[in-house]
Amino acid sequence: MSEELKSCPFCGGNDLRMRHSLHPYISCSNPSCETDGPVCDSEEQAIPAWNTRAGEKV
Repeated sequence: MSEELKSCPFCGGNDLRMRHSLHPYISCSNPSCETDGPVCDSEEQAIPAWNTRAGEKV
């Protein structure tokens, strides 16, 4: 991952992983949180999708 990931918006954790189901997404690995980011078409899209916060202008 070339772009730095923001911490988890729910738990503040930084133990984040790129995961793949059929498509890539970022996931928080904190056992008490385990939040998943949006599923995207590519890893390059998953990072900014995770970093975008509600209410932010893109």
